[in-house]
Amino acid sequence: MPTKIIQPVDSLIVIGSCVLKLLAEHGQLSVDDLLDKVNKTYHKPISIDKLLLCLNFLYLINKVESHHAIIKAKI
Repeated sequence: MPTKIIQPVDSLIVIGSCVLKLLAEHGQLSVDDLLDKVNKTYHKPISIDKLLLCLNFLYLINKVESHHAIIKAKI
């Protein structure tokens, strides 16, 4: 969540919206491909750790599913 230290644009919620948009456009992606596409479209590069935290968050709120390291949006 955004705080005084974490800017809203750097929060998992905003990164998650970027991830969901990419998954809606491409259908399903591997984690490596998703990281490459996020880093090409997001305003600054994110680490694999932040992407994995984002995917965990999206999985917990039932927005993505994973099958054999392939991520797919549940829209």
